[in-house]
Amino acid sequence: MSKESDQKVTDFFRTYQDRGMKKWQGFMLSDYTSTVSKIDKKRAQVYEKKKPMSLESISEILMIAYANHRLVSVQLKQVDIDDKFLPDIVGTVDGYQVDHVVISGEWIELEDINHVEEYMD
Repeated sequence: MSKESDQKVTDFFRTYQDRGMKKWQGFMLSDYTSTVSKIDKKRAQVYEKKKPMSLESISEILMIAYANHRLVSVQLKQVDIDDKFLPDIVGTVDGYQVDHVVISGEWIELEDINHVEEYMD
């Protein structure tokens, strides 16, 4: 490099002020509002209570799904702090006992199930 170009570089860095985070705030704000919007939509979603089923009906559907390797959709009796039903648990029946079922690795007590049906896309 020549002495003249060295001087230009030195002058540039002597007077340069990095805007720091200011140059990234537009991107971060956009990502943040997008994420908040997704969370708000998820919170606003309401899952209607499905018709309660007897333990015998629940067991029958789960046994058929287990034997035929079919997907099921399970609504639990449990509600969140706002008294709203949680999203259905969807998966295959991996195991079955007298009082428990394992759906996609999650242990569920049969007493906690409100409704179960074969899952259709």
